[in-house]
Amino acid sequence: MKTTSASMASRTTGANSHGASKRSPKSNPWRANARRLRTQTRSKPPKRDTGIAKEDEIFDSRAHEGAEGVGEATEAQGRGHATTTRKRGVDRGEGGYQSRWSTTKSDDDDGRSGSSETRWEKCDLSGYKELGFEKSGFNAEGETWWETWRETYCRDEYTGVEHLERSADKWARDAESKEWQEKWWERYYADGKVERGVEKSGREVRQAWWEKWGEQHDGKGATLKWTDKWAENGTGTRWGDKWEERMSAIGSGRKSGETWRVGKDGERWSRTWGEVISPNGSVRKFGQSTSGEKWDTTVTERVYFDQNTPSTWQETLDASKKLMSIEVIEEADDNDDDVDKFMLRKS
Repeated sequence: MKTTSASMASRTTGANSHGASKRSPKSNPWRANARRLRTQTRSKPPKRDTGIAKEDEIFDSRAHEGAEGVGEATEAQGRGHATTTRKRGVDRGEGGYQSRWSTTKSDDDDGRSGSSETRWEKCDLSGYKELGFEKSGFNAEGETWWETWRETYCRDEYTGVEHLERSADKWARDAESKEWQEKWWERYYADGKVERGVEKSGREVRQAWWEKWGEQHDGKGATLKWTDKWAENGTGTRWGDKWEERMSAIGSGRKSGETWRVGKDGERWSRTWGEVISPNGSVRKFGQSTSGEKWDTTVTERVYFDQNTPSTWQETLDASKKLMSIEVIEEADDNDDDVDKFMLRKS
Protein backbone atom coordinates (compact mmCIF):
# COMPACT_ATOMS: atom_id res chain seq x y z
CA MET A 1 0.00 0.00 0.00
CA LYS A 2 1.31 3.46 -0.87
CA THR A 3 0.44 6.89 0.37
CA THR A 4 1.37 10.29 -1.01
CA SER A 5 1.46 11.86 2.45
CA ALA A 6 3.24 11.14 5.70
CA SER A 7 0.53 8.89 7.15
CA MET A 8 -2.73 7.24 6.08
CA ALA A 9 -5.89 9.23 6.77
CA SER A 10 -8.75 7.77 8.78
CA ARG A 11 -11.82 6.99 6.68
CA THR A 12 -14.03 8.54 9.32
CA THR A 13 -12.19 11.79 10.01
CA GLY A 14 -9.91 12.54 7.10
CA ALA A 15 -7.46 14.30 9.47
CA ASN A 16 -3.66 13.84 9.49
CA SER A 17 -0.42 15.32 10.68
CA HIS A 18 2.09 16.09 7.95
CA GLY A 19 5.51 17.62 7.53
CA ALA A 20 5.94 21.20 6.36
CA SER A 21 6.38 22.12 2.73
CA LYS A 22 9.75 23.43 1.59
CA ARG A 23 8.16 26.27 -0.34
CA SER A 24 9.24 29.76 0.67
CA PRO A 25 6.63 32.16 2.13
CA LYS A 26 6.65 34.16 -1.12
CA SER A 27 5.72 31.11 -3.21
CA ASN A 28 3.22 29.74 -0.71
CA PRO A 29 -0.18 29.60 -2.53
CA TRP A 30 -2.13 29.61 0.76
CA ARG A 31 -0.60 32.70 2.37
CA ALA A 32 -2.79 35.14 0.46
CA ASN A 33 -5.92 33.53 1.93
CA ALA A 34 -4.77 33.49 5.57
CA ARG A 35 -6.93 36.41 6.68
CA ARG A 36 -10.10 34.92 5.16
CA LEU A 37 -9.32 31.47 6.53
CA ARG A 38 -8.74 32.83 10.01
CA THR A 39 -12.17 34.44 9.89
CA GLN A 40 -13.77 31.19 8.68
CA THR A 41 -12.22 28.86 11.24
CA ARG A 42 -12.48 31.09 14.30
CA SER A 43 -16.23 30.79 14.09
CA LYS A 44 -19.02 30.82 16.63
CA PRO A 45 -20.89 27.73 17.87
CA PRO A 46 -23.29 26.14 15.33
CA LYS A 47 -26.88 27.33 15.28
CA ARG A 48 -29.71 25.16 16.55
CA ASP A 49 -32.61 23.82 14.46
CA THR A 50 -30.83 24.51 11.18
CA GLY A 51 -30.97 20.93 9.90
CA ILE A 52 -28.54 19.67 7.26
CA ALA A 53 -26.86 22.43 5.29
CA LYS A 54 -26.92 22.21 1.50
CA GLU A 55 -23.80 21.15 -0.34
CA ASP A 56 -23.33 24.51 -2.07
CA GLU A 57 -23.57 26.28 1.30
CA ILE A 58 -20.78 24.17 2.76
CA PHE A 59 -18.45 23.88 -0.22
CA ASP A 60 -18.65 27.18 -2.05
CA SER A 61 -16.39 28.20 -4.91
CA ARG A 62 -13.70 29.33 -2.44
CA ALA A 63 -13.62 26.13 -0.39
CA HIS A 64 -10.35 24.91 -1.94
CA GLU A 65 -9.02 28.22 -3.19
CA GLY A 66 -5.25 27.92 -3.29
CA ALA A 67 -5.56 24.30 -2.21
CA GLU A 68 -3.60 22.57 -4.94
CA GLY A 69 -0.85 20.16 -3.97
CA VAL A 70 0.31 18.55 -0.75
CA GLY A 71 2.06 20.24 2.14
CA GLU A 72 1.81 22.57 5.10
CA ALA A 73 1.85 26.32 5.71
CA THR A 74 1.86 28.30 8.96
CA GLU A 75 0.90 31.97 9.22
CA ALA A 76 1.61 33.91 12.42
CA GLN A 77 -0.86 36.77 12.75
CA GLY A 78 0.41 39.74 14.70
CA ARG A 79 -3.03 41.27 14.89
CA GLY A 80 -4.97 39.33 17.52
CA HIS A 81 -1.86 37.28 18.38
CA ALA A 82 -3.09 34.17 16.54
CA THR A 83 -1.30 31.44 14.61
CA THR A 84 -3.03 29.76 11.68
CA THR A 85 -1.71 26.48 10.28
CA ARG A 86 -2.95 24.83 7.11
CA LYS A 87 -2.20 21.29 6.00
CA ARG A 88 -3.44 19.34 3.02
CA GLY A 89 -2.71 16.14 1.17
CA VAL A 90 -4.00 13.09 -0.68
CA ASP A 91 -4.00 9.63 0.90
CA ARG A 92 -4.43 6.33 -0.92
CA GLY A 93 -5.34 2.84 0.18
CA GLU A 94 -6.58 -0.55 -0.98
CA GLY A 95 -9.39 -0.85 -3.49
CA GLY A 96 -8.51 2.44 -5.14
CA TYR A 97 -9.31 4.37 -1.95
CA GLN A 98 -8.36 8.05 -2.25
CA SER A 99 -8.89 10.92 0.16
CA ARG A 100 -8.12 14.52 -0.62
CA TRP A 101 -8.16 16.47 2.64
CA SER A 102 -7.31 19.86 4.10
CA THR A 103 -7.12 21.12 7.67
CA THR A 104 -6.98 24.65 9.04
CA LYS A 105 -6.18 25.32 12.69
CA SER A 106 -6.14 28.69 14.42
CA ASP A 107 -5.00 29.32 18.00
CA ASP A 108 -4.62 32.51 19.99
CA ASP A 109 -1.24 32.84 21.67
CA ASP A 110 -2.85 33.19 25.10
CA GLY A 111 -4.62 29.83 24.67
CA ARG A 112 -8.03 31.29 25.47
CA SER A 113 -9.56 30.54 22.10
CA GLY A 114 -8.94 28.31 19.13
CA SER A 115 -10.65 26.45 16.32
CA SER A 116 -10.00 23.67 13.84
CA GLU A 117 -11.60 22.63 10.58
CA THR A 118 -11.03 19.55 8.40
CA ARG A 119 -12.58 19.00 4.97
CA TRP A 120 -12.32 15.94 2.75
CA GLU A 121 -13.35 14.26 -0.47
CA LYS A 122 -13.11 10.45 -0.66
CA CYS A 123 -13.82 7.70 -3.16
CA ASP A 124 -12.80 4.17 -4.19
CA LEU A 125 -13.19 1.76 -7.08
CA SER A 126 -16.52 0.40 -5.81
CA GLY A 127 -18.12 3.73 -6.71
CA TYR A 128 -18.24 4.98 -3.12
CA LYS A 129 -18.04 8.78 -2.81
CA GLU A 130 -17.89 10.96 0.30
CA LEU A 131 -17.78 14.68 1.01
CA GLY A 132 -17.49 16.05 4.54
CA PHE A 133 -16.11 18.37 7.16
CA GLU A 134 -15.48 18.58 10.91
CA LYS A 135 -15.31 21.80 12.92
CA SER A 136 -14.51 22.39 16.58
CA GLY A 137 -13.55 25.32 18.73
CA PHE A 138 -13.58 27.18 22.03
CA ASN A 139 -13.44 30.86 22.94
CA ALA A 140 -12.66 33.27 25.75
CA GLU A 141 -16.34 33.40 26.74
CA GLY A 142 -16.15 29.76 27.84
CA GLU A 143 -18.10 28.32 24.90
CA THR A 144 -16.99 25.08 23.26
CA TRP A 145 -18.44 23.21 20.29
CA TRP A 146 -18.00 20.75 17.45
CA GLU A 147 -19.90 20.04 14.27
CA THR A 148 -19.72 17.41 11.50
CA TRP A 149 -21.35 17.20 8.08
CA ARG A 150 -21.20 14.26 5.67
CA GLU A 151 -22.63 13.36 2.29
CA THR A 152 -22.08 9.87 0.86
CA TYR A 153 -23.04 7.93 -2.26
CA CYS A 154 -22.81 4.19 -2.89
CA ARG A 155 -24.51 1.30 -4.65
CA ASP A 156 -25.84 -1.67 -2.67
CA GLU A 157 -23.60 -4.65 -3.46
CA TYR A 158 -26.55 -7.08 -3.39
CA THR A 159 -29.46 -5.18 -4.94
CA GLY A 160 -27.51 -2.68 -7.01
CA VAL A 161 -29.78 0.15 -5.82
CA GLU A 162 -28.04 3.52 -5.62
CA HIS A 163 -28.13 5.26 -2.26
CA LEU A 164 -27.24 8.81 -1.16
CA GLU A 165 -27.09 9.90 2.47
CA ARG A 166 -26.65 13.29 4.14
CA SER A 167 -26.05 13.81 7.85
CA ALA A 168 -25.10 16.49 10.35
CA ASP A 169 -24.14 16.25 14.03
CA LYS A 170 -23.86 19.42 16.15
CA TRP A 171 -23.00 20.00 19.80
CA ALA A 172 -22.30 23.09 21.90
CA ARG A 173 -21.86 24.02 25.57
CA ASP A 174 -21.60 27.45 27.16
CA ALA A 175 -19.66 28.70 30.17
CA GLU A 176 -22.54 27.76 32.51
CA SER A 177 -22.50 24.13 31.27
CA LYS A 178 -25.76 24.49 29.35
CA GLU A 179 -25.45 22.17 26.38
CA TRP A 180 -27.40 20.86 23.40
CA GLN A 181 -26.92 18.37 20.58
CA GLU A 182 -28.67 17.62 17.30
CA LYS A 183 -28.22 14.70 14.91
CA TRP A 184 -29.88 14.95 11.50
CA TRP A 185 -29.90 12.42 8.67
CA GLU A 186 -31.52 11.85 5.28
CA ARG A 187 -31.27 8.69 3.16
CA TYR A 188 -32.42 8.64 -0.45
CA TYR A 189 -32.68 5.57 -2.70
CA ALA A 190 -32.88 5.39 -6.49
CA ASP A 191 -36.04 3.24 -6.24
CA GLY A 192 -37.87 6.14 -4.55
CA LYS A 193 -37.54 5.14 -0.89
CA VAL A 194 -36.62 7.88 1.57
CA GLU A 195 -35.78 7.89 5.30
CA ARG A 196 -35.30 11.05 7.35
CA GLY A 197 -34.90 11.73 11.04
CA VAL A 198 -33.45 13.82 13.84
CA GLU A 199 -32.47 13.41 17.48
CA LYS A 200 -32.21 16.47 19.72
CA SER A 201 -31.27 16.86 23.36
CA GLY A 202 -30.37 19.58 25.82
CA ARG A 203 -29.33 19.94 29.44
CA GLU A 204 -29.21 22.79 31.93
CA VAL A 205 -27.91 21.79 35.35
CA ARG A 206 -30.40 19.06 36.38
CA GLN A 207 -33.06 19.82 33.79
CA ALA A 208 -32.94 17.94 30.50
CA TRP A 209 -35.03 17.28 27.40
CA TRP A 210 -34.97 14.95 24.39
CA GLU A 211 -36.78 14.89 21.08
CA LYS A 212 -36.83 12.44 18.17
CA TRP A 213 -38.75 12.31 14.94
CA GLY A 214 -38.57 10.27 11.81
CA GLU A 215 -40.31 9.46 8.55
CA GLN A 216 -40.18 6.74 5.93
CA HIS A 217 -41.49 6.83 2.36
CA ASP A 218 -41.72 3.58 0.41
CA GLY A 219 -41.58 5.29 -2.98
CA LYS A 220 -45.06 4.06 -3.89
CA GLY A 221 -47.20 6.49 -1.87
CA ALA A 222 -47.16 4.92 1.61
CA THR A 223 -45.59 6.81 4.51
CA LEU A 224 -44.76 6.44 8.21
CA LYS A 225 -44.11 9.52 10.36
CA TRP A 226 -43.56 9.73 14.12
CA THR A 227 -42.30 11.92 16.98
CA ASP A 228 -41.27 11.24 20.56
CA LYS A 229 -40.51 13.97 23.12
CA TRP A 230 -39.77 13.83 26.83
CA ALA A 231 -38.19 15.94 29.57
CA GLU A 232 -37.26 15.95 33.25
CA ASN A 233 -36.95 18.79 35.75
CA GLY A 234 -34.19 17.33 37.92
CA THR A 235 -36.42 16.77 40.94
CA GLY A 236 -37.85 13.44 39.77
CA THR A 237 -40.73 14.63 37.59
CA ARG A 238 -40.76 13.52 33.95
CA TRP A 239 -43.24 14.10 31.13
CA GLY A 240 -43.60 13.62 27.41
CA ASP A 241 -45.77 12.91 24.39
CA LYS A 242 -45.52 10.96 21.15
CA TRP A 243 -47.54 10.30 18.02
CA GLU A 244 -47.40 8.14 14.93
CA GLU A 245 -49.05 8.47 11.53
CA ARG A 246 -49.27 5.77 8.87
CA MET A 247 -50.79 6.41 5.46
CA SER A 248 -51.27 3.97 2.58
CA ALA A 249 -51.10 4.74 -1.12
CA ILE A 250 -54.91 4.46 -1.40
CA GLY A 251 -55.68 7.00 1.35
CA SER A 252 -56.36 4.75 4.32
CA GLY A 253 -54.28 4.97 7.46
CA ARG A 254 -53.88 5.03 11.21
CA LYS A 255 -52.89 7.65 13.77
CA SER A 256 -52.01 7.12 17.41
CA GLY A 257 -50.42 9.00 20.27
CA GLU A 258 -49.77 9.25 23.99
CA THR A 259 -49.26 12.03 26.52
CA TRP A 260 -47.76 11.01 29.86
CA ARG A 261 -46.34 12.29 33.13
CA VAL A 262 -44.51 10.65 36.05
CA GLY A 263 -44.31 12.53 39.35
CA LYS A 264 -41.38 12.55 41.73
CA ASP A 265 -43.34 10.13 43.93
CA GLY A 266 -43.54 7.64 41.02
CA GLU A 267 -47.22 8.19 40.29
CA ARG A 268 -47.91 7.88 36.55
CA TRP A 269 -50.64 9.45 34.44
CA SER A 270 -51.18 8.89 30.71
CA ARG A 271 -53.70 9.43 27.96
CA THR A 272 -53.58 7.37 24.74
CA TRP A 273 -55.58 7.90 21.57
CA GLY A 274 -55.95 6.41 18.13
CA GLU A 275 -57.67 6.87 14.77
CA VAL A 276 -58.39 4.37 12.00
CA ILE A 277 -59.06 6.10 8.67
CA SER A 278 -60.89 4.54 5.71
CA PRO A 279 -60.50 5.80 2.13
CA ASN A 280 -64.20 6.79 2.09
CA GLY A 281 -63.71 9.33 4.92
CA SER A 282 -64.96 7.15 7.77
CA VAL A 283 -62.82 7.62 10.90
CA ARG A 284 -62.93 5.56 14.06
CA LYS A 285 -61.60 7.53 17.07
CA PHE A 286 -60.81 5.87 20.36
CA GLY A 287 -58.73 6.37 23.49
CA GLN A 288 -58.46 6.22 27.25
CA SER A 289 -56.55 7.65 30.19
CA THR A 290 -55.43 6.47 33.60
CA SER A 291 -57.81 9.01 35.18
CA GLY A 292 -60.84 7.12 33.84
CA GLU A 293 -61.46 8.77 30.47
CA LYS A 294 -62.57 6.48 27.65
CA TRP A 295 -64.08 7.02 24.21
CA ASP A 296 -64.75 5.08 21.01
CA THR A 297 -66.74 6.62 18.18
CA THR A 298 -66.95 6.62 14.39
CA VAL A 299 -67.44 9.80 12.37
CA THR A 300 -67.25 10.94 8.75
CA GLU A 301 -64.92 13.88 8.25
CA ARG A 302 -62.21 15.31 6.08
CA VAL A 303 -58.99 13.61 7.16
CA TYR A 304 -55.68 15.45 7.32
CA PHE A 305 -52.36 13.80 6.60
CA ASP A 306 -49.04 15.60 6.44
CA GLN A 307 -48.58 16.18 2.70
CA ASN A 308 -44.94 17.29 2.81
CA THR A 309 -42.97 15.09 0.44
CA PRO A 310 -39.18 14.59 0.18
CA SER A 311 -37.01 15.32 -2.84
CA THR A 312 -37.08 12.88 -5.74
CA TRP A 313 -33.97 10.85 -6.60
CA GLN A 314 -33.13 13.14 -9.51
CA GLU A 315 -33.58 16.25 -7.36
CA THR A 316 -31.28 14.69 -4.78
CA LEU A 317 -28.57 14.07 -7.36
CA ASP A 318 -28.95 17.59 -8.76
CA ALA A 319 -28.37 19.00 -5.26
CA SER A 320 -25.20 16.90 -4.81
CA LYS A 321 -23.22 17.77 -7.92
CA LYS A 322 -19.91 18.20 -6.12
CA LEU A 323 -20.23 14.80 -4.44
CA MET A 324 -21.14 13.06 -7.68
CA SER A 325 -18.22 14.67 -9.54
CA ILE A 326 -15.60 12.93 -7.38
CA GLU A 327 -13.75 10.23 -9.36
CA VAL A 328 -10.86 7.83 -8.77
CA ILE A 329 -7.72 8.59 -10.79
CA GLU A 330 -4.58 6.53 -11.20
CA GLU A 331 -1.78 7.14 -8.74
CA ALA A 332 0.99 9.36 -10.07
CA ASP A 333 4.51 8.10 -10.55
CA ASP A 334 6.74 8.65 -7.51
CA ASN A 335 9.10 10.79 -9.57
CA ASP A 336 6.36 12.88 -11.16
CA ASP A 337 6.32 16.42 -9.77
CA ASP A 338 2.95 17.29 -11.29
CA VAL A 339 0.99 17.91 -8.07
CA ASP A 340 -2.29 18.03 -9.99
CA LYS A 341 -2.03 14.24 -10.32
CA PHE A 342 -2.14 13.95 -6.55
CA MET A 343 -5.72 15.16 -6.52
CA LEU A 344 -9.10 13.63 -7.08
CA ARG A 345 -10.22 14.60 -10.56
CA LYS A 346 -13.15 17.03 -10.58
CA SER A 347 -15.39 16.96 -13.65
